[in-house]
Amino acid sequence: MRVDTPYSKIEALVVDDMATQQTTLRGQLGMLGIGKIDAAGSAEDALRMVRAKHYGLILCDYNLNHKTDGQQLFEFLREGRLLAQDTLFFMITAESNYNSVASASEHMPDAYLLKPITAGDIEDRLKSQLDKRHALLDINKALSKNDLPAALLACDALLAKKDRWFMHALQIKGQTLLDLGNADEARQVYQGALDLRAGLMWAQIGLARAQKAAGKFEEAKRLAQAILSSPEGDKNLAAYDIAAQALEALGDHGAAMQMMKKSAQVVPSARRQRQLAESAYRNGDLATAKASLQKAVKFSQGAITAQAQDLLSLAQTQIDLGETKEALELIADSATRATRGAQEPEFEAVALALRAQAHALQGESEKAAREAEQALAQAPMTGKADFATVTLARAALLTGQIETGLKLINQAVSADHENSRIQQLACKALNDTGHKDQIEGVVHAASKGLKTRLHEAKMLLRAGQLDEALQAIEAELAEYPENTTVLLECAQMNCMALRLKKKLDDSRLNQVRDYLARLEKLMPGNDRVAQMRRYLRETLAALQGNSPFSISATAAPAGRAGA
Repeated sequence: MRVDTPYSKIEALVVDDMATQQTTLRGQLGMLGIGKIDAAGSAEDALRMVRAKHYGLILCDYNLNHKTDGQQLFEFLREGRLLAQDTLFFMITAESNYNSVASASEHMPDAYLLKPITAGDIEDRLKSQLDKRHALLDINKALSKNDLPAALLACDALLAKKDRWFMHALQIKGQTLLDLGNADEARQVYQGALDLRAGLMWAQIGLARAQKAAGKFEEAKRLAQAILSSPEGDKNLAAYDIAAQALEALGDHGAAMQMMKKSAQVVPSARRQRQLAESAYRNGDLATAKASLQKAVKFSQGAITAQAQDLLSLAQTQIDLGETKEALELIADSATRATRGAQEPEFEAVALALRAQAHALQGESEKAAREAEQALAQAPMTGKADFATVTLARAALLTGQIETGLKLINQAVSADHENSRIQQLACKALNDTGHKDQIEGVVHAASKGLKTRLHEAKMLLRAGQLDEALQAIEAELAEYPENTTVLLECAQMNCMALRLKKKLDDSRLNQVRDYLARLEKLMPGNDRVAQMRRYLRETLAALQGNSPFSISATAAPAGRAGA
């Protein structure tokens, strides 16, 4: 006869490559009253099951004896936002030093259990986590629905109790305010936490993030560097990220790269190596770019975290270093072809463009020209602000298709004209292919031209020519559908149109929501997008009579100002 326990309603997933261990863990969970238990023998199976079903608890072995270990699976699930807000992830390991392994990783599981484990060990961790989940239930329910205002109210209700969960609620409130675009209120929350408990690390990090979100990049950099200079914060990944992002926003790309280099030394994960390689490549440090990409490939080879883009970027770096033979061998390698994503049409087009570059530099002009033609035929001339477009442009420029190459560079820059990263890539491509004299006329002119047209659209709005202004800005969006600055301007100007007309318009409102959804996909977690969502909420509140009405925009300027 089944006996109900506090854990009976939990659905669990056991991830272990050994059938005997799966059976043991099933039995231990059964002793706790957990009856609905699935099992996966590999990270790939676990990934498929997590995508198909919600689990309240995941028990995962650290050493899966596959190319993907438990920590890699956990980080992949967390970074891909595949774990629900209320899913608990427990790592099981025979490694006595796992705590130091997890501490030097991007994410830490909710608990870890050292083998051999008992049902009592699982229950102890489960009870502790469920007590916390119960205390934060209303907050997490609101967050799971992405109802951030309701989450704030739930935080305030828990804060009013002044119990042992007070600081937890305060931490969530600060992050929720940042997600809502309320940087100043978030700053006050984090400063209040520090007033209560000086040196609190999450509050120091939160304060730096709030300053960055408010566009105060010098102050954000100062706060992040102060954390990194302290004994307890010298390996804090979040502080490295904030410092690097603030430095990028301030235009100090070299210093930002040094921050990324230090963070990759603290946690040499594939993700950190990719970030460092991208920055190093843009800044002309090809040796660092190559070494970092080789590490990223080695760390993730055969795992679910492997990315075909690593191999393409490595091949481009080798070509830039004059290592054309090595680049061609890498592109042709069977392991490269077996990497996740290598079967996509875009991969083949970029691979052809890389081969064209290599053969052009080796003096095989006819072969290079054929490969460039094939690459361009497989990738229509709808340039995006990305590596692929610049790689295609390089192939065209090196095989004598100058007009096509310059057009692609122009498209790449115009596709996200305030993105300093793509401008660096474009300038480097022109310089490397012997067209340095075109930088001003192509890269800078493309950026300046779009800025001018956006300014003219805003001037039409200020002159009261609302329909003409919206028509102008949306024409730019039709031309450059993934330009984040244009999307932000469209969202802001349509909100202003709602305010000017002083009435709700469902069609326009849905259009703004569509712009914001597209922005979230292009720039997840971006401060400017959060502030634009805030402006939309304020617009709705004003139109519904819940707040004073104002035509002026309180959203931050739509221009890029850091991540």
